[in-house]
Amino acid sequence: MHDRNGTELKQGDLVILEAEVTALNSGEDFCNVTVKSVDGRRPDGLKETISAINTGVLTLLKRAAS
Repeated sequence: MHDRNGTELKQGDLVILEAEVTALNSGEDFCNVTVKSVDGRRPDGLKETISAINTGVLTLLKRAAS
């Protein structure tokens, strides 16, 4: 298995998923988002959607460490 740049992935590797926030859902004790991948999957190019990700595990890309 390889990442979008062709680099082989191994179990335990840390990866970054570039995604666009498409929905926000907050409650008294939580804030979750739905995101859609910027890059499409192989082989059909469909963009993946992932729901109910807690915002506490995300970093805004423009503020990410270089």
